[in-house]
This record gives sequence, structure tokens and C-alpha cells, in this order.
Amino acid sequence: MKIDLKINTNPTESDLKKLEDWLVSDYEKFNEGFYCNWNIIEKSFHAKELITFTLDNEIIGFVVWSQNEEVIDIDIMEIHPDYRKRGLGKQFLEKIEDEFRDNGNIAFVLFCEPRESEHFWRKMGFIKFPNRGWSESDLTFYKPLIKVSELTESPDELNKLELWDVEPYQSNNCKPRWTWDIKMEGEKLQLPIMQPCNRNWNVRLTMNGEIKNEDKVKYFSNTFSIENGPFMFVDKLTT
Repeated sequence: MKIDLKINTNPTESDLKKLEDWLVSDYEKFNEGFYCNWNIIEKSFHAKELITFTLDNEIIGFVVWSQNEEVIDIDIMEIHPDYRKRGLGKQFLEKIEDEFRDNGNIAFVLFCEPRESEHFWRKMGFIKFPNRGWSESDLTFYKPLIKVSELTESPDELNKLELWDVEPYQSNNCKPRWTWDIKMEGEKLQLPIMQPCNRNWNVRLTMNGEIKNEDKVKYFSNTFSIENGPFMFVDKLTT
């Protein structure tokens, strides 16, 4: 039998009330769930940053999100307890991935809470952030929404982009942490480069065997920024 799975990017007041009833019930039965975050959920509803997931017109999931440039932060995502372990969380995530990708966004970022959900997010293709030198949770994950360049351990020494996880004055004492081959189509890369980073880390561009540019991520280009939310994001180069 065919089931009707949909996302609703513009839920109504009635939908919000149904969601509240569900979360109150969970809290009363199990003394857990996201009702403790109701003020956040309600605020997100009014900001149009709440998406509901329906099965045959019944709300069985929701996501609260926010935006930082072209990056979507998933603040809360939950599937109703009665519908878990059926693969519906994966289908919900795939639908919202399509939605945000179609709107020009490049990645999801989330803080993995509760910790027990880490297995699910890894299974969905999320990648843990590196230590960026700030007081950032080790449960921060991301997932590209677009195809990106793969890292290489055997770079093209003539054309490559290298990123260190230290500032420029420290980079002479260590090897780059990440390296990508540069493959161009005009001034655009065939596939963009995306990596969570500290904006003070050292980045170096080598083209035709010559170092064309080396600086902190935040100073790398005078003509365009390679910062996009928490990422170094490179999709074009002027050499």
C-alpha cells in the first residue's frame, strides 16, 4: 500500500497546536522530549523556520532550523516515538535536503543532541567538525548538500589548494592538514572545495607549480570571500 509522506514548509497554527499536544504528551508520559524547548519551537514557527513531516496527513516529525549565509543549522529534529525505527527519519531528512538544496544552500550543520543520536547522524552521512580552536562541542557535525571536491593524499604538486589547522606563522613547522587538487573550468572549479575551518588558519594556492597566494582564510582574496558560514568554501579562483 502506498503511503503519503510529505514535508510542510509553511505549517499553520493548527499544525503548531498538534505538535504541542504531541510534545506535551511525550513529556507527561516519559519525562523527556523537546517540550522543554517549546519557546524555541514557537519562535521558529513565527520566523517560518519550522518544517513538519506528515504521514497520511498526520504530523509525525518536525525540524527547527536557522540560516547562516548558505548554511542551514538544524537546531532540533524529531520523529514521533510511534514512528521511529522505520526508516522515516531518513526519508524526512532526504526531503528537507532536497528542499534546501533547491533553494541554493550548500550544507547542513548540527549539534548532535542527545549524544545517543550520533549514530543516526553518522549513518546519514554527517561528518564531525575538526577542532577549530574554539569552545565548540565535539558533537558538531556537517553534511554537504552539493557535490564537493574530495581530499587527496597524493596531490598534483602543480595545482593544489592546501589548508593548515594553524595560523600562517606556525605553518612552516607542519604539513597541511587538508589538500585538494585544483581542476578548473575557466575561473570556476569543476567541484567546489568545502571544509569547516577557523578563519585564521593558513591556506595556500599553488597553480602551474607556483605559489599564487598564501594567507589566512579571511584574507585569502581581495576580490571575493572564501568564507561561507563556518566553512572555507572555494568555488572559483582568480590567479
